[in-house]
Amino acid sequence: MFKSLEKDLAILEQTSRLEGRISNPSPHQKPIIVLAYQLRGDDKKLVVYSVQHRPGTFKFIRLPGRYLIAAFEDANEDLVYQPTEYAGYVGNGSIITVKPGEDLLHLDLTLQNPDRVTFAEAPDLTSPAIKAQLDLSKIQAGEIVTIEDRRFSQKNGEQGLWEPIQFLRDVGGGVYFLEPFDPKKIPVVFVHGAGGYPQQWGPLIDQLDQTLYQPWLFFYPSGFRLDICSEFLAGTLRKVMVGNTLHDNKIVVIAHSMGGLVSRSLVNMIVEKDVEQKFRVLFLTLSTPWGGHQAAQMGVDYAPAVIPSWIDMIPNSPFQQALFQAPLSNKIDYYLFFGFKGGRNPFTNGNDDGTVSLVSQLKAEAQDAAIKTIGFNEDHVSILRSPRATEKVSALLTTFANRE
Repeated sequence: MFKSLEKDLAILEQTSRLEGRISNPSPHQKPIIVLAYQLRGDDKKLVVYSVQHRPGTFKFIRLPGRYLIAAFEDANEDLVYQPTEYAGYVGNGSIITVKPGEDLLHLDLTLQNPDRVTFAEAPDLTSPAIKAQLDLSKIQAGEIVTIEDRRFSQKNGEQGLWEPIQFLRDVGGGVYFLEPFDPKKIPVVFVHGAGGYPQQWGPLIDQLDQTLYQPWLFFYPSGFRLDICSEFLAGTLRKVMVGNTLHDNKIVVIAHSMGGLVSRSLVNMIVEKDVEQKFRVLFLTLSTPWGGHQAAQMGVDYAPAVIPSWIDMIPNSPFQQALFQAPLSNKIDYYLFFGFKGGRNPFTNGNDDGTVSLVSQLKAEAQDAAIKTIGFNEDHVSILRSPRATEKVSALLTTFANRE
């Protein structure tokens, strides 16, 4: 596993973060599509895009090369550029040179009135040819599947931890639906933990009232740095929501273990970017290591190769501390579930659930943010199939559905 990890790390060390802020003076205030083209000789190829539902920060992770970054406001939300839409380029269309491991964090752009910009890019992001060019066949944003889908196996979950880049090539990941999108039903986004996989959510999904709720499964390479994981989740959800609206503007996020950290980062993005806070969110975590894990520190210090997510799982890492810098809004109902069926383990600094210490699960800042903290006589994994935990989740969902 470490040999496989070393191969992925060799690639990751070459990557750079491309980041910037978008301003949009358009009166329409529709989703913004950000496009990154790679230039090789005279060839210009669209390699990645993201959807921003409001002006703000965009982020890409790319390998070394020459790039052009453009954006347009998708006024009619059809994922196709028309000459009547606001558009613009980073640096007025200048070429961006990306060097190995060198981040470029100020790639800001302002969209221009259609009469004032010549926009040479005219992508049709619904085109099968463009999707094939982008290799989007394995990155899903709303594919309808069953929970038994062979991609959702434990083996693939482990690959996502130990070989995150190979996971993207073999599995892809993203957000999957178990039924067609229904604007009258509240989405429940399930987020697994380190080495986790969607099939772990089977017992909770079986008890879900699917007249009120629609389950969405997030599958991601849990070996990546956690900010990348949360951006992957946020970016996929943005693509899901293009052209789709929710009747009550409600959404539920249920996360297990390390997935709670990824999800809190997502919830923070909702608070930061949704200025009017349109969405009401029910946020529920099970057995989340809010204070990190001692084994991650040992892995970073002594392992022959370091899984990137371990860096953020070190006790009280900068990533963990940043999660609590901004309080949750009054439109986010947070509940903290923890397990205590474990023992004393020298690797977890005291009593635990067999994997994560109680000290970490019950970090003071996490408890302070919670409406209620509920404990279960379950270990780190059995909490996912606990009848009592399932009953509590169902009760919270019922109450949430009836809230104004």
